[in-house]
Amino acid sequence: MMAALSEDGRYGLNCGQQSADRVTVLHVKLTETALRAIESHQKCTNVTSLRPTIQFNGLQDEHIKIPKTDSSSDAFHNFDFYLSNVGKDNPQGSFECIHQYVSSSGASHLALLATVQDKVTVCATNDSYQVTRELFSSLVV
Repeated sequence: MMAALSEDGRYGLNCGQQSADRVTVLHVKLTETALRAIESHQKCTNVTSLRPTIQFNGLQDEHIKIPKTDSSSDAFHNFDFYLSNVGKDNPQGSFECIHQYVSSSGASHLALLATVQDKVTVCATNDSYQVTRELFSSLVV
């Protein structure tokens, strides 16, 4: 999810490393269906042991599993995705991941977290195609 910066806010900028921890950031492009499944899971008040998972296996069989909130069984929404290198896809530029935080003095700061190296693109499902068909059919007069 994305945080919003206030329009009239003032932010300090820190380009140094926040900690010695190694951070990997990914640019994730979701379909509407995948986003709805994630939002539904986040809003779910049922305490469940089922957790969303993401699986990276190289170049094939990569998928995200999000528990269904409308089912009492161990059912999941399954979304396939592919991983691509941002530098190869866009050699003219790069993406930086910025972390927003409030210091002990109460001032808002922005800090460079890491450079985005890879992009995860969720593949469309049959539901995604149906939503698109319905959207376009409502636009046609």
